[in-house]
Amino acid sequence: MSKKKDSGFASILVIYCLGLLIGGLFVGMVAPVRTVIQLDLGLDDSTGIWMINIYTLFYAALIPIIGKVADKYGRNRVFSICILVFMCGALICGLSAKIGGFPMLLAGRIIQASGAGGMIPVANAEIGTSFPKEKRGFALGIAAAVSGISNVLGSGVGSAIVQLVGAENWSVMFYIAAPICIILFILTRIFLRKNTTAESGKMDYAGSVLFIAQILLLLLGLKGLDFFNIGASITNPMVWIPLVLSIILTILFIFVERRAKNPVFHIEFLHSKPIVITMITSFFIGCIIIAMMLVPEYAEYIMNAPAGSGGYYMLAIGITSMIGPPLGGKLVDKWGPKPVLISGLMLMIGAYLFLAFYVSVHPSIISLVIGLAVVGLGLGFAMGSPTNYMILENTKKEDSTSAIATVALVRQVGTTIAPAIFVGFISENNGILGYQQMLICIAVFCVIATLFTIFYRSPIINKSQEM
Repeated sequence: MSKKKDSGFASILVIYCLGLLIGGLFVGMVAPVRTVIQLDLGLDDSTGIWMINIYTLFYAALIPIIGKVADKYGRNRVFSICILVFMCGALICGLSAKIGGFPMLLAGRIIQASGAGGMIPVANAEIGTSFPKEKRGFALGIAAAVSGISNVLGSGVGSAIVQLVGAENWSVMFYIAAPICIILFILTRIFLRKNTTAESGKMDYAGSVLFIAQILLLLLGLKGLDFFNIGASITNPMVWIPLVLSIILTILFIFVERRAKNPVFHIEFLHSKPIVITMITSFFIGCIIIAMMLVPEYAEYIMNAPAGSGGYYMLAIGITSMIGPPLGGKLVDKWGPKPVLISGLMLMIGAYLFLAFYVSVHPSIISLVIGLAVVGLGLGFAMGSPTNYMILENTKKEDSTSAIATVALVRQVGTTIAPAIFVGFISENNGILGYQQMLICIAVFCVIATLFTIFYRSPIINKSQEM
């Protein structure tokens, strides 16, 4: 391979990973600063939480649509536009501290989510399709590592910025996105090739609107479900009305998509056993990933540590989860995604059972750190690279962005549903029993994902198809 070609691959990897980094950071940066923003804008918890909820809702709903737009008009072009959209959203969020208040902040968060919803799946698709097959797993592993790092660092970066500039200057947290996005935009225009339109035909606007609406309503309804009191929660109008409307729109969406010449969602994906297995596995991986948010609380409880100190134990997961993706990616290139994904899930099964039955009963810093480190290593193997690789090897290159976006959406549904289940175990059982049951539940999710992955079969691809 020529040095020029290697340089081109390096540019793709570096620039798109920067997009993943900035997009991932702002997923977690707002969470620890939410109470500061609430206090400044005079909001209560039930209102202030929407600065996070509205981002995750629109991020999930728009990912597949922007993925489809990228497949149609060119990934690099859409990636560049999404950078500017993300920057505009961040600036609007920052300005809301002085003008517009909370409504303007919510508008900015929606715009931010629109930009991130394009940058993240487009980056993964371009990295996955640009690199040769023998290096694809490693490249996707690097991308997964960057995503993992950004999610782990996000909350810490947000807290550090506010501590540095003062709580009254929280808007600085959003303003710093502008120079980073401008530099990233310039780099894309200089170093990334101008890819051409991959698909012909009109955009499926009716399907796009229906898809966004049904996903927003679905996630909104799922957020209100109490899985330990389904009967009572399902009768709550804030739950059943969005869910019923989502079902109605889903039926209408399927009717529209079957007649669309260029559908926003390929119904035939659901007819492919490998793709369906990939989607189901991605759902449970989403459930497993979101469990990380409860690790600090668990650590504080068993170690009898001060509130707020549990985040330091996340470093054990963070460090090993950074090692796992590139190492797992290399193994994917050698052995394929299936054994690597199963290995990662098996590591997490063992680690979560170790935490549930040993560390919870005999707590110590050493045993806790060992357990969390193994969780991080398993998560590093399982997240991102294998499932993205699996979906790419089962779809056409021109559909790659929308395919990865679909997997990201399914994973996001998992992250929406799982917290209520995990928190339910803790609230329903006093003391350590609730945390033990939560950890066992996470291990069960890993087992289910493993069982589905066992039935996955990679397609047989001849050499002419790889070129």
